[in-house]
Amino acid sequence: MSPKRRLVPAALLISLTAPVAVLFVALSPVSAQAAVTADDQITAYTADVTLSKAGQLQVKETVDLAAGGTTFSRTLATRVRADADRDRTYDIKDVSATVNGQPAQGFQNQSVDDGRKLTLNVSGKSQIVYNYTVDNVVADSVDGREVSWPVVQGFGVSIPEAKLNISIPFATWVTCFAGRTGSSMPCTTSQLGESAELEIQQNGVPAAGRVTFLTGLSDQATVQPNAKYTTPWSLSRAFTVDSTTGGLAILVFGIGLLGAVGLWFFRGRDAAKVGHGAPERPVLDGADGPQFAAPDGIRPGQVGTVVDESADVVDITATLLDLAVRNYLTIVEQPRDSHFGKLDWELKRLHPGGPELLAYEKSLLDAVFADGDSVLVSALGHSLRPRLNLVREQLYSDVVTQGWFNNRPDAVRNRWTTAGVVLLGAGVVLTIVLAVVSKFALVGFAVMAAGLVLALVGQAAPARTARGAAVLGRVFGLQHYLANETSADLPQGSRLEFASRCLPYAAVLGLTEKWALEIAATDDDDDPDEGIGWYSGPENWHLSNIGESLSNFVTSFGGSLSNARRLFG
Repeated sequence: MSPKRRLVPAALLISLTAPVAVLFVALSPVSAQAAVTADDQITAYTADVTLSKAGQLQVKETVDLAAGGTTFSRTLATRVRADADRDRTYDIKDVSATVNGQPAQGFQNQSVDDGRKLTLNVSGKSQIVYNYTVDNVVADSVDGREVSWPVVQGFGVSIPEAKLNISIPFATWVTCFAGRTGSSMPCTTSQLGESAELEIQQNGVPAAGRVTFLTGLSDQATVQPNAKYTTPWSLSRAFTVDSTTGGLAILVFGIGLLGAVGLWFFRGRDAAKVGHGAPERPVLDGADGPQFAAPDGIRPGQVGTVVDESADVVDITATLLDLAVRNYLTIVEQPRDSHFGKLDWELKRLHPGGPELLAYEKSLLDAVFADGDSVLVSALGHSLRPRLNLVREQLYSDVVTQGWFNNRPDAVRNRWTTAGVVLLGAGVVLTIVLAVVSKFALVGFAVMAAGLVLALVGQAAPARTARGAAVLGRVFGLQHYLANETSADLPQGSRLEFASRCLPYAAVLGLTEKWALEIAATDDDDDPDEGIGWYSGPENWHLSNIGESLSNFVTSFGGSLSNARRLFG
């Protein structure tokens, strides 16, 4: 006697498996329209499905078709949404098709987005039989192991009636849904026999519709879960912020930060502490009266480079003023066309300069007067800037020759900056890669931030030697003097010369106006002045005007760049 079947009412199954229904709607595949003609009709459909011990479904579908064209196709889904964060993937293999008992002509099994498109040649009334194997159909859930698959799917025409015979050893319950993608409508009938065979019938499957079964397995089932899941890419997921991604990003950035600070601590610090010391009074008392004497004989351009480890336009402008004060050139202020006319100056070379000049000083003279022994500041323009590159190169080399730096400050900065930029670029690449394949894109951001920190720390990396630190301390003392003292305690006859010698150092330390006014203060009458040797003005010019004149000159010669530098704030 054949075993009796246990009929399971659909309504009861739905009430028992409502949570599962919600999950399975998410599992429904995205339907794909098949390539059919308007006259194609499916007159009958049956499917026989068997679960093997290996956890694979062996599927045989029989489709009675009245073809209106010459080709017929349908698509089987290989990727469906499992839940809010994951997609479930299936593996479809061993696909074959026959038409009227013969191998299908023109049969094609093509991989398409998230599916496989099956196409064959057919005409008139035909019976198509599809055979294929589906892997990854057994999944673990809170209710135990479950088997699911949308058997009927991918047809571009409606099916009047679909009958499914499914053999699932040790099946304990069954749920079936039918309709278009996203539908939770139960199938017309679904029953579970005592031999764990499922019989499902669905009346009226719409075009692009599907019939999906979901069945649970008892503890006696030996088949093992083999479901596979993937996480679809999204920008929010790529930059997920949680304890894992945030902690790892902080760790990576912390390592990068410690590395940058460690490099600076061991390689970027001065060899000795810079002492502020007392004011450095640049006065040497001699037989001919008090004379200016810079600490360690340092020149204005060297002062600027030692202070901020950069040879810039302010240093070069101060060097030009120093060369003028030392009588290698003279600065002649030109008359204005009107009260609001543009100021201009003529530079006149007085001496070619010899070995007493440092290399960068000689190069500066040659650069300014490359086109003749007389030139207007307004005419220098862009032609001077390329020539100044040699001056800057020699000034950097000079501070190394003096023993104030072991390596050229610009070269050290460039190395650190290059390393930082390389790390930043690696962080960009890593961010893109991690964003594509994982949720750890923040780690790439951390590498980028570490590269930026390394580049920024590198700006302070040029390290002074012990000798350079000592010189810097004395420069600080000189700045203190220039900022807080005057030449009023010097003899009247020495004040103009002393203030003139202080001016280039004041210019490089941001105190041009103060010491220009010191020079102006030596004008003791109301008569026009011819000049002071290294600086002269137009007709009816007064030395008392030199404060404004020199400030304008420094600004004009230095262009739009900063004309001030403070040592310690």
